[in-house]
Amino acid sequence: MAGAAIMAAGLAAPAKALDLRNTPFAVTGQLARLDPYLLYAVSYVESRLNRKGSNGPWPYAVRTAKESYYPPDQSSAMQLVMTMPAAELADADLGWMQVNVRWHGHRVPDVSHLLNPDINMRIGAGILREAIDSLPRDLELAVGRYHTWMDEPRAREYGRRVLALRAQLRQA
Repeated sequence: MAGAAIMAAGLAAPAKALDLRNTPFAVTGQLARLDPYLLYAVSYVESRLNRKGSNGPWPYAVRTAKESYYPPDQSSAMQLVMTMPAAELADADLGWMQVNVRWHGHRVPDVSHLLNPDINMRIGAGILREAIDSLPRDLELAVGRYHTWMDEPRAREYGRRVLALRAQLRQA
């Protein structure tokens, strides 16, 4: 299930209960030994889009230093990335996990693969798993490392935000 189907399935509003069974969040979470609600919370913080009253992570989000784009589908996102100036693409964040091309583009044979929702989720989950494994006794900072390793105050703020959203999702 991807994109609009995730949002349409009621996985959009963090204030409502989410059933993540059989979603990329659950499947990838199991593979990476991660809570699917944590993956959802990270993707929500990274690529949230409010589309026609539904609010949730968007698998085709493209963010550059200049602008954020929310193409309607994978094909449109691919077209955007293929026509983007190389300098702009070199530091872009792609997909619902907003995988950064400069830091993590080497994890795929071609950066356009990061626009495939399943691949993007797996790469993002791998990055998150590495961050958590780096600080198993400090989940807040470890989750924050998904966003930044070099700026501890920013990382902690990010980690707090993601963990608070996860808690809200799990309680709903």
